[in-house]
Amino acid sequence: MDIKADQRRYSRYEVLDYAIVDVDGDPEPIRSVIVDIGLGGLQLRAKKPLNVGTNCRLCVGNLESKPFEIRGEVRHAQQVTGSDLYAIGVRFVPENHDERTTVAEYVHSVFQRQADFLTP
Repeated sequence: MDIKADQRRYSRYEVLDYAIVDVDGDPEPIRSVIVDIGLGGLQLRAKKPLNVGTNCRLCVGNLESKPFEIRGEVRHAQQVTGSDLYAIGVRFVPENHDERTTVAEYVHSVFQRQADFLTP
């Protein structure tokens, strides 16, 4: 059995938020659900596959905070077994300090929501 070690630089946190994915050169945005997120990127589920290396702009949000946009690059994509969904990993490609700060604040809010849920 071949077990691939997780080589992520940052921890990931489970979440159930939404993202609209705008792919460079594609006029139709892709609606998706974020299933985990970290400072380096996120994993989402969508009904449309994306090719590895695809550049995109993500509009990420939830009911508790203002949506934000950030550039990303698809790092992996595969169909979820027994489903019409695709698991897509996207690495964040922030264009400036403000975008890095926004991502950090969002990931912190996800972490805080989980901590609040676990605290008795």
